[in-house]
Amino acid sequence: MVSSEKRMVAERWFAEYFTKGDLSVLEELTTEDFVYHSRNGENSREQMKGFMKWYRQVFHDDEWTLDDVIEQDSKLVVRYTGWMTYKGGWFNIPAEDQRVKETGMILFTFTDGKVSEMWCENSDAAILYELGALAKNTHEVF
Repeated sequence: MVSSEKRMVAERWFAEYFTKGDLSVLEELTTEDFVYHSRNGENSREQMKGFMKWYRQVFHDDEWTLDDVIEQDSKLVVRYTGWMTYKGGWFNIPAEDQRVKETGMILFTFTDGKVSEMWCENSDAAILYELGALAKNTHEVF
């Protein structure tokens, strides 16, 4: 069973941080020494705020679904699906108000009720494909 407190953090992460771009919610949901582990290294809370400023300029009209939520000890895993409208500003891809879909999984680690670490794997390559940045029929899709 998933604790209501951890589930609420995940719901607020998508509803307030992503959909609204509310940067103050990071102060409430994460520890001071929060770390987001990405393929480019470790990112702080301040770096996550910078990312969100960029993201809110590039994507609008977000809708998120938490498909699966699994809790074990201090960890919460969320498999999610999101839809958003691309407004331009990513790799010089022209803006056509195109609706795109993202899927992914986030692993939150909690310390004293707040997120202290996070990992995320998502479908950025699929979004680039949908936006026409990757040529069609150049790779197999499984």
